[in-house]
Amino acid sequence: MADAPGKNQPLIAAAALVGTGVLLRQWKPTLLDMPDPKKKRPHVDSGLSRKVRKARDGVAKIALPSNMVRSMGNSLLALGGGIVAMRLLDEVVEDNERLF
Repeated sequence: MADAPGKNQPLIAAAALVGTGVLLRQWKPTLLDMPDPKKKRPHVDSGLSRKVRKARDGVAKIALPSNMVRSMGNSLLALGGGIVAMRLLDEVVEDNERLF
């Protein structure tokens, strides 16, 4: 992996992305917090409508960020991890088929 000077640049970029992502995940300014959902009220739906609402609310708890900076940190962590995975997989393929 260390025989060419520019060969490790994707790993350096990935380390920078992961480092920035970790910092953003730790630093959560309250100014960028997402607003709380409307006050809870009793639900009057039933049957299929109730199941769809519960599924939507469950996905929203996972998918919707509570803080925008933390969400950007998660994205940077995923990007950095993807670059590292691509670079490691690139080491396995033949020299003439490498991307980086």
